[in-house]
Amino acid sequence: MLCERSRTAEMVVVGCRGHSELSGLRLGSVSWQVAGHAAGRVVVVRGRWRPASEAPVVAGVDGSPASQAALSFAFEEAALRDVPLVALCALADAPGVLGGAREIEERFSQLMIAEEAEEKEHPEITVLRQVAPGPPRRALLAAASQAQMLVVGCRGRGGVKGMNLGSVAQAVLHHSPCPVGIVHPHEY
Repeated sequence: MLCERSRTAEMVVVGCRGHSELSGLRLGSVSWQVAGHAAGRVVVVRGRWRPASEAPVVAGVDGSPASQAALSFAFEEAALRDVPLVALCALADAPGVLGGAREIEERFSQLMIAEEAEEKEHPEITVLRQVAPGPPRRALLAAASQAQMLVVGCRGRGGVKGMNLGSVAQAVLHHSPCPVGIVHPHEY
């Protein structure tokens, strides 16, 4: 029902776990289904609450259509909270990838140039651009430790058709110390 209602909702918000008694379960089945199959924006509330004035909103940005949608959502959330926005791009999915970092960094720069209109719409938001070496999971989870919300697209630069959530989205849903926003662009 939540996935069906998501087609006309602005956003769907769920907790990370239900009434399951399974110890060690990091994400409940309803949260998992909604994050993977809902339309539009989904927020999975997890981790501990942080006062709005103390922590930024972090967006995982890799130049993919899903990350563009995530960045727009992160701008809105940062504006609502009156906090900085950290646009974070990690350069590698796996060690040993040669030559990919430069291309990823160029796409990140192009996306951030394209998002200048969003910055003009929200001049009160300080945007911090960060490029991190290494895998996105590690960089995003490290940034999430100081964030009040982490926003990512449903699938990133390695998105596999038919896969509802990419590996990075899955990792942050299971391990983030703060609420996670997952954005499904309309074309998915």
